[in-house]
Amino acid sequence: MAAETSTTSVKPETEVRVAGDEPNPPKEETPNKSQAKMLSKKVGLAGIIGITIYIIAVSLSLLYMLVVFWPVTAAAGTEPATSELVRLFGLRLELTLEMRLFLIVAVAGALGGEVHALRSLSWYVGNRNLIWSWVLYYILVPLVSAALAIVFYLVIRGGFFSPTASIAETSPFGFAALAALVGMFSQSAAEKLKEVADTLLKKPPAGKDTVAENES
Repeated sequence: MAAETSTTSVKPETEVRVAGDEPNPPKEETPNKSQAKMLSKKVGLAGIIGITIYIIAVSLSLLYMLVVFWPVTAAAGTEPATSELVRLFGLRLELTLEMRLFLIVAVAGALGGEVHALRSLSWYVGNRNLIWSWVLYYILVPLVSAALAIVFYLVIRGGFFSPTASIAETSPFGFAALAALVGMFSQSAAEKLKEVADTLLKKPPAGKDTVAENES
């Protein structure tokens, strides 16, 4: 008699879970945390090349503008012209000597800021510490440096020169050199302006959430 084969179906065991044993769902990062995490990432090779090209291009443009705005020395025995025609990137601009000196200061300050930016970029890249949160700083360096140089120029021109002094009695070399130094060492220049402001104006009381710049 042939042996009968019987098949028995085995039911899968039902998983029994105790309350509190459920796996924790993955935590979703908030937008602020994700943005902070992205800004703290190190800049890759493509980003470093892009920032370097930007700084070099701006520096060369500023150098070209400084040469264009530089006043032409009048011949001996002749009076300097009150205004001169300059060509800037294909544009024809008629500028007075005062306007040209003002633009020279702004351009020289921005150029000094770009020199500082190149030194800072090479240091951070060399130490492999360049992160994305510093990119905005390198973009705004020429604007901040130019504005700070203009403030310094106004303070010195208004405080050390007579209101009736003409442009012939000033030296574009001196103001351009000072503006470049202000751009290169903007933090020191801002501290000096702060000292002047504290001397002339009343120092305001510290606010509740005030943090010193060297502690922030």
